[in-house]
Amino acid sequence: MKKLIIILALVIASCAKDEIYTTVDFQEVPENLVIAEAVGIKLSSNFANKSVDMNVKLNTDGNYFIKIKDNYGKVIAKEKVSGKIGDNIFKVYTSTLPKSSYRIELYLEDSKIGVTQINITK
Repeated sequence: MKKLIIILALVIASCAKDEIYTTVDFQEVPENLVIAEAVGIKLSSNFANKSVDMNVKLNTDGNYFIKIKDNYGKVIAKEKVSGKIGDNIFKVYTSTLPKSSYRIELYLEDSKIGVTQINITK
């Protein structure tokens, strides 16, 4: 019976949706996340092991996609985000990614509007 409960718990946990980000509420954009341009993407640090804060600055409201790609251009993770005009601060979770370098790309429909590099350290 114990084995059945453990297996069931593992199945339920493995079926849960893994989000790669959460929205962060803020009063003022932290200095290390300020973007001078009208549109862009910036990380609080290009090195991370568990999570990193990210600012996505937009010039229009809408649905955007954040894609994490490996060095070969393969999409490792993709999330749809609802963005608003101005600064949008997210916490990106990287603990499930293997140690390597990745590109985080921001898309509006099929158009890439921002890209940055992240290095995962374990």
